[in-house]
Amino acid sequence: MSEEKRMVGSYEVEQSIFIGEKEVLFGVSKKEEYPFMVCYCDYNNPLSAPWYTEAVGTDDYLEAMELFCDRVQAQIVLTRSEQEKFKFDKTPFTAADCIPDKKSESIIGKVVVIDAEPKRYEYRHAAYQLVLADGGNGASGGRGQAVFGTYLATGERSRWERYDVLGEIRPERMPQWAKEALNAIQNQEKAKKPHSREER
Repeated sequence: MSEEKRMVGSYEVEQSIFIGEKEVLFGVSKKEEYPFMVCYCDYNNPLSAPWYTEAVGTDDYLEAMELFCDRVQAQIVLTRSEQEKFKFDKTPFTAADCIPDKKSESIIGKVVVIDAEPKRYEYRHAAYQLVLADGGNGASGGRGQAVFGTYLATGERSRWERYDVLGEIRPERMPQWAKEALNAIQNQEKAKKPHSREER
């Protein structure tokens, strides 16, 4: 059984490399005036649907390959520069660093470790693992899988599935940078809450 072809319009994708937050695609179409196409693809939208941008068509294969390689290199540089901001040990956390996760119990308000193994290689990094869980049926121990929370290292919110969670980080394994980041996030949340009458 043949695999389904990946298409971008009339272009069949022949090469793709995902680096950082964007995928670089090279496609070919015999129907178009410019048979070779290079574009970006990302999934940063509420539906996680593929979103194609900055498409360039050409009738010169080598020109298309040069553009494809240039864009891949640009993504490498961008991703490396983003990770250079993390001035701490990037060694991934493992199950040994966690209190084993009991899927039926709530993890809301806890710092949990997201499994690094399924991530792309550039994101198998401690900065993309420690998360303050704050919502979702999966986080509350319900029947669902959704876990919402905030990355301690970046302050960005995201969604995971409960099966992505290795467990709560053991207190003795929590690094100093993470303690400081957690404190900053908690203080920000307190500042957002309206004051009670007694405090006015």
